[in-house]
Order: sequence, then C-alpha cells, then structure tokens
Amino acid sequence: MKIYQPEVTEEGDEIRISARVETRTCQVALPDSLWFSFPRNFCTHVTGDVNGFAVALLPLAMTLGEDLYMEGVLSPRLLRGMEEYQRIQCAWKPSPFVPVSLEPQILQPTAADSTGAGVGCSFSGGVDSAYSLWRHLPENERNPSYRISHCLMINGFGCDSDLDNSGSFSRIAQSTQPMMDRLGTQLIVCRTNYMAFSDPKILKQSFAAMVTSPALVLGGLFSTFFVPSSYRFDDFFRDGSHLMLDHLIATETMETIHESSHLKRTDKTRAISQWSETYSTLRVCFNKTEYNEETKSVQNCCRCEKCIRTIKTLELYGKLDKYKTFPRKPGHLNVWLCHYDFKGARIFAKEIISEAFKARRFDILIDYCIAIVTTGVFLVPRFLLRQIHLFVENRSDTYAKLVRRVFPHLSEKPRWIK
Repeated sequence: MKIYQPEVTEEGDEIRISARVETRTCQVALPDSLWFSFPRNFCTHVTGDVNGFAVALLPLAMTLGEDLYMEGVLSPRLLRGMEEYQRIQCAWKPSPFVPVSLEPQILQPTAADSTGAGVGCSFSGGVDSAYSLWRHLPENERNPSYRISHCLMINGFGCDSDLDNSGSFSRIAQSTQPMMDRLGTQLIVCRTNYMAFSDPKILKQSFAAMVTSPALVLGGLFSTFFVPSSYRFDDFFRDGSHLMLDHLIATETMETIHESSHLKRTDKTRAISQWSETYSTLRVCFNKTEYNEETKSVQNCCRCEKCIRTIKTLELYGKLDKYKTFPRKPGHLNVWLCHYDFKGARIFAKEIISEAFKARRFDILIDYCIAIVTTGVFLVPRFLLRQIHLFVENRSDTYAKLVRRVFPHLSEKPRWIK
C-alpha cells in the first residue's frame, strides 16, 4: 500500500487535506483518496505531514498484509509507536491482522515551535466523552495543561453520518455548539470518508486510530489529545481503544492519553448525571440519532442495547426524568431481548447488576439476570450455527460473497478479503 504526499485544498467554508492511496490486493473498489475536512478557520493548524493518514490506514494495510509506503514526512516517535501498535494487535488478533513493514520517505520530528497548546478530546456526545470533558473542565482539572480546549467530533463514523451536511448529524452538531460556547470550549467537526477504507469488524478492533487520526492531521493545534476509555483497565478486554494502545499514537509534540480507564461505565454515568449540560445533548445510540426541534434535544432510539443500558443506569441514580434525550422508557421485555453474547456488553450488564443490588433495585437486577441467562440458553445453538457458517464461508467464495453483500453483519471477513 502506498500513501502519497497529502495535499491541502480550500472548498467553500472548509479546508480539506487528502492523500491518494494505492493498494495491490484489495478485492473491492476503494476511493482514490482518503480525506479529512475541517472548518476553514483551522487552516493554519493543518500540517502537510503524513502522520494522520499513516495511522488511519495502518489497520487496512495490516488486514491486507501489504507493506505501508508513505510519501512525505513521518514522525520518528509515531513510527516507533506504530511498530509497537502492530505487535500488540497481531498478538491479540492474529486473524485478520498481520505485521507489515513501515516505509516512510522522510523521518523528521515535529518542530516544537510549530505546535499550539490546545488540549483536544474525541467527542461523540456519549457517556465516555461527556465524562472526559466534564473531568477536564477548569473547575475539575487543577492542572491548566490538561484542561480541554477543543472537542473533536467526527462526521463519517456512525449510523447518522452526513457527509453532505444536510441531515441529522449536522443538526446534532449544531445543537451541541451552545453547550461548548457556555463551557468556553471550541467544537471542531471533521468530515471524512474514512469508513470507505474500513470495515465494521476491523474498525471495532482499531477505532482509536480512526478518532486520533484527525487530531494528527491538525498537528499544529494539539499538545495533548484525550481518547475517552470504554472499559475499565482491569476488565482485560482487548478493544480497539485500550490503555496499551492509545498512547502509542503520538508524536514528539502531541501526547495521546487513554482517559479514565480506572472507572466503570456506571461510575461515569453517575458523574455526568449531575451535570445539567448533558440533559439535552447525551447521544449514546447504536442506531441513527435525531434532533427534536420541539424539545431542543438529541433523540436516542431507546430500543438498542446501548440506549437501554444508559436509561437503566440513569434510572438507578434517579436522574432519568431530567433527560430529554430519552423520550421512551423501555419495558421489561426490551431488556430481556438484549443479546449479551458479546463480552463487552456483558461487562456493562454486570456493572448494572452490581449497582442495582447496591440500590436494592431488584426489578432491574432481575431483568438483567434474565437477559444474560436467556442469552446463555441460545448461546450453544448460536455458536454451532456460527461455526457452520465460518466453515462454509472459508470454503465457498460464492457463499462468502453472498453473505458480505446481503448480510454484511454476519460475515467474519472484512469486505476487502476474498
């Protein structure tokens, strides 16, 4: 794989930095270029180096097994971090990741005098990022060097992506702006076609690379960048954002921090439930979120597992009624039908069970116990069906192509693997 020298262009009110990408073995058509667009007033911070593109495309190169050639300047510290990142990922997930050679054209440290003192945070509006923002407000963070000054929101990542700036994502981002103004924090919305170079199954194991790459593209802005943790560090869950991985995605002038991995998700939810700024902006849904003009709030679906777990946690702490973002309350059946065959989901469910026991909310405790037991009852037949599916997928190209086209969520292979 080859990444060409990034180019910067102006397009209306935005500044776009793009790099042409060539692959040899990819089985599907990819766009000619990977690009990131930012508001035009950040043009002075956009760098011409290849750091952000190298990080973004490393998971694809490892999946294809192609050595990564990079035109332009790459940070020596980042190169070392990417090499260590590969070793860890390949040890965790030898399939689909394989180690590849990294071949930069120019190795050159980022000059200290070219970088600003901005402190950034990846921000989606969810529990983790809202907690990280709250934790590093001036009243809570005594060290001025770690007070968040910018929140980076990515358009092109989730179900409500809106690359033409005409749908729900743009409205949600706009609705977040008043909160940022009150906090004295700048909101940066980055549009990107990154998902065309990724796959849901690979992204799940490497999404910190995706959320950090735009920050590296804005290399002249940040001295520190926070990646909010998803799990507590002692859960030993090998996730795409991890205490062992995120700090490796850094340069000589930008420190990357895996933020607040000492806390459980329920701890973070309890903390932000005291913060009124989240009552109309909390955005947690796995599905497409909307914006309600009448209530002036983000609207979550209230039916997916992530919405239900957040609702039930807020209910435990007596704060659900304050949130306009959850217009419907799930019933017992909605909880029972949630699937917990995924380890990450079980971790969160067990946290809720523990908190429900402490609060003597045995109705919630029983609901989640039923959901986990129900999942276990169907786990064996589902496991056998999955093994049969994998056996056929690995031996029949026709079946594999059909599954990836009709039922992409069932395929265990990235869409670009034959």
